[in-house]
Formats: sequence, structure tokens, C-alpha cells
Amino acid sequence: MARQQLNREARNQRAAVIGGFMALGFLALVAGTVRLQLIKHEDYRQLAEQNRVRLEVVRAPRGRIFDRQGRVLADNAPAFSIVYRPPEFGTAMLDSLPTDQSQLLTSILGMTREELNAVVRRAVHSGVSTPFRSDVGPVIVSHVEESRGELPNVDVIVSPRRFYPLGTAAAHILGYAGEINEVELEARKDKGYRIGDLIGRSGLERSYEEALRGKDGHQNVVVNALGRRVGTLEDIPAVPPTPGEDLKLALDLDVQQALELAMANVARGAAVAIDPNTGGILAMVSRPTFDPNEFARGLSRARWQEFMTDHAYPLLNRAIQSAYPPGSTYKVVTSLAGLEEQAIDPTTHFPASCGGGYQYGNRYYKCWNHKGHGSLALTSALAQSCDVYYYQLGLRLGVDRLATWAQKIGLGAKTGIDLPQERAGLIPTSGYYDKRRGAGKWSKGVTLNLAIGQGEDLITPLQLAMIPATVASRGRVARPHVVEQIVDPVSGQGRAVSPPPKSAVVLPTETWDALAAAMEQVVAGGTGGAARVPGVRVGGKTGTAQNPSGVDHALFICYAPIESPQIAIAVVVENGGHGGSTAAPIAQKGLAARLAPQLWAAAKLAAERADSLLAHGAVHVASATPLPGAAPDSLLGD
Repeated sequence: MARQQLNREARNQRAAVIGGFMALGFLALVAGTVRLQLIKHEDYRQLAEQNRVRLEVVRAPRGRIFDRQGRVLADNAPAFSIVYRPPEFGTAMLDSLPTDQSQLLTSILGMTREELNAVVRRAVHSGVSTPFRSDVGPVIVSHVEESRGELPNVDVIVSPRRFYPLGTAAAHILGYAGEINEVELEARKDKGYRIGDLIGRSGLERSYEEALRGKDGHQNVVVNALGRRVGTLEDIPAVPPTPGEDLKLALDLDVQQALELAMANVARGAAVAIDPNTGGILAMVSRPTFDPNEFARGLSRARWQEFMTDHAYPLLNRAIQSAYPPGSTYKVVTSLAGLEEQAIDPTTHFPASCGGGYQYGNRYYKCWNHKGHGSLALTSALAQSCDVYYYQLGLRLGVDRLATWAQKIGLGAKTGIDLPQERAGLIPTSGYYDKRRGAGKWSKGVTLNLAIGQGEDLITPLQLAMIPATVASRGRVARPHVVEQIVDPVSGQGRAVSPPPKSAVVLPTETWDALAAAMEQVVAGGTGGAARVPGVRVGGKTGTAQNPSGVDHALFICYAPIESPQIAIAVVVENGGHGGSTAAPIAQKGLAARLAPQLWAAAKLAAERADSLLAHGAVHVASATPLPGAAPDSLLGD
């Protein structure tokens, strides 16, 4: 009996203990429920709402870029990106991916674990979705979609990507846009930039970044337990993105493509076409070139290294960032200075006729034509590019008077064009030589070289184009510019981009007439015959610039029509030899595209048909064959 009594008491004690624990558990449950439902109701409601609704940025498309006739040069296309979305709350804020996730993503995206974790750290640090890879193809998208359950916080988004429909055409004018880096982000964080935004890095994309950029929108999206989007929250209206403003250029795509095709076989060089009446850039070509779509898609490190180690520097815009001796094209400036300083008049013959060279002091300065030109006046001297004539004119002028007129035209200084990283060039003065060689320690013989565009003279192809543009406009050249209007994409209303006017070069009508007549004779019966266009009066000047590093550079400048100028062109072909035989035929095609479009269209079609028959690696007929009207080779020279 006693044992039974003890067992009964033990069971009662255990039951009491268990009952006590159950009561305590029930009280805790009640307390938790009260705390959840009453005390912390609002806090947990907000937390649950955060888990259900997420604010999602909607990227604004960049403004488009058009040529003067409305043809698209830069646009936007939808692109898929694989991004990491950082957790919005809780303790799951990791700075690296679990091993299984990183292995899976490595197999899908081809990225190393270190590269993946670097993206995760950026996303967690910034609190903003950050792309692993942008502009991926459908195969990668499908793999990610199939693995959604294994890749929390990894998502596929669609955003606008920059697209250049013409590929390499006008690449140095347009430039390219790339994803903003951390340094740029820190410098621009007060302007609303986010990780993953595009930013202009060169060309117009860089110069007009503020106009092209646009303003992002946002929307509230509903997500599931894995953070996947399942819908949008209709209660809170979305804020649509505001597209960037469009740019309408002065560029004429026909002229641009004509010069691009004409320079297809040029290894290094540049060409610029300008409207002498407005200063608008009609075309700008730099060789070698690049495809900005590569940068829009995102370059690999290996590809970027290729660009950086390419000694031809394809990203360099030679039209405004390289400077060359102008060669005999500079004789137009020397002629202008001589006429205005009354060192000559159009009928002046110098005492020493050209017998193939000129003796000055103990040095014999050669003429390009070793047989000599005889005694010439201005028009014939410019048409035949007689060095001896200009040696003597240079001595009459001196270094400073020659420099003054070059500077009035705008040579040796930045033009102020709306493209980044323009180079100034150099027009030397007596002060320049005094500083570098010592006062009184340099010879007047330097003037002989300067007068024919050699020596220390250095000007960019854009500045070179300002020489014929100045003659064509009779000194009233506006500042060079690429963009004509910035256009609102919604209303279509544009506002003009009006560059500050340049100081006019005021000269008597007789001076301009004399220069025009001499330049016309260069093409009609002199060294620039390869630039002739049937039915069009063309004024030009050839040049061959000495190159101590190798083969001489070929240059040519021109404008047309003489009676009512619409276009001025400058061409530089590095290591191209004679300007008359190499650079002038290139300019001819640009002139024809602007002034004789039917002739150019027929020639282009014939060339394209011929090209299709050529074996791989053969030269382009379009660039090698002159158009009808060009002079025979026997007339070509310096």
C-alpha cells in the first residue's frame, strides 16, 4: 500500500509540473499574441508590408541622336541584365554568396567567385540592385529563370541599352556611354546617379551627358517569399521615367558615309567637313575607328586591354586630338598675310625665280619640284605650290606677322567645338623661339619653313578645315559645332544651340577674290586636280607635310562651290605621301556627296557592286577609284 501511495504522489507531482509548464507556455503564447496583435501590431504590419512590396527603379532611356535630316545615329534597345538584389531587412545581409549559389552562377555567367562576390558587396553596401552581367542573351536568361528557386536575390531585369545602328559610322563624334564606376558615382551622387547607370565617356555622349541622361522613374512591385516579382501594387501609382533630351546634329550622314568609305583603306588619318556659313560640322572621320556598340554591351578586360595596347589608338579622335604640320596648305595663310600686310599684290614676281630651290645664307632650301617653276605671280604660285615663291614671301613677312594672321583665322588654339578633349596645336612666334633658343640666338631662316607649313607649326584637322572655311565665308566663320538643337522628346520642340560668334576676319573684297581665284586654279589646273567635281567650281590646296618618323603626311583642303560655298573640307592621311594624289580624291567624294548627290550615288553603287566581286582582303574600289572629272596623275604634286 505504501508503495502504491508513493507512486501516486510521484505521478501527481509530475502532472503538476507538466501542467505548470503548459500553463506557462499558454501564458507566453497569450502574451506573445497580445504583443503581436496589440502592442507591436503596427511595427510588424510595416515589416510584413516591406516583405511584400518593394520599390523598383525604372531606368530612363537616354536621349536619341539624329543627323540634320532626322536619321537615327544613336538609339536605345531593350536589354536583359542579371542583377543581385540585396535583402531589404533582417540578418541575411551577407557580403558573399553561399558556395552552391556561386558555383551555379559561375557556370551560368562565366564569372569567377571573386567577381560575383564583388558585385554582392557593392549591392549590399549601396542597398541598390547591382548587375552581375548586362545585355545577356536569351540562353543565359533562360538558365537563370530555371534556377530561380536556387538563386534567391538574383533576378532578371529589362532596361534600355545604348544602340548605334550604323556601327562604326561617326563613332568619334557620337562617342560611347558606359556603366558608371565607383569613383564617378561618388563624384555625382548628389545628382541622382545610381549603380548601373550609364554615363557618357567620349564624344557627344560625354559633352551632352546632362541633356541625354533623363530621369529615372519608379514603381511599387509585389514580391513573394523568395523576393520574386509577382505583380505591381495598384494602390500606389507608378512614376514613369522621363527620357533624356534628343540631339539634332548639323551632321550630314551622306557626307559622313562618303568620307568614311573614301577612307576605308586609310590606316591613320582624319577628315572634317564644315558648313562655312554656320560652322556646323557636316562630317568628321578619324582612322582607325571603333564600334561604340562594343562599349554599350560591356567590354571584357581582355578586349579593353586590346584597345589600350593598340598603338594605332582607335579611340583617339584625330580630327581634334592630333596635330600635324600643315604643309603647303598653309600657303593659303601665307598668301592672305602677304596681301594684307602689302608685302605682295596678286601680280608680284619675286627677284629670285624658282629653279628648284632657294639659297638663303649657307643653306639651300629645295622646292618640291626640283626642275623649278620659273618666275610666278600669286595665282600660279599657289596653283603650282611653288616653295621658292613662299620662301621669299615668308622673309618679307617675318615670324610674327605670319603668326598674327594664322591666329586670326583660329589656328594654334582650341576652336571651342562641343566635343571633349580638343587639342590646341601651335603657331610659333618670336617669343616662342626666344624662350626655347634664347633671345637673338635663332635665325630668320625659321620663317622660310614656317611660310610653307613646316617647322614647328602644328594644327588639328579641324583647324585645317577653318582655312578654306574662312576663305569661303570671307572671314565670317562661326564657331565650329556639332549639335544644332536639343529637342524635347515629348513635345518635339527644340532649342537652338547657339555658340558664341567668332571675331570676323575683315579684309577687302580684293583680297578674298585673289585667294579664291588662286585656290580655284589649284583644282582647275594645278596640284589639286583629283578633287574636281563635274559642274562644280572647287577651290583647294594640296599639302605634303614632312614626317621625320617615316613617310610624309598627305593633306588637302578645299571648299565649294566658289560662287556660293556650302562645304569646306580638310583631309589628313598619315604617311600618305603627296596630298594631291592621296588626300584630294578623298575630299572629292565628300564634295560630290554634298553637291552632286546623283553622281556620288551612281559611283557608290558601282563601287559596291565591284567590291562584292573582290576576294577577301582586296582594296575597296569605292576608296581607290576617283570619281569622273578628276585630273590625270601627271598633274598631281605637292
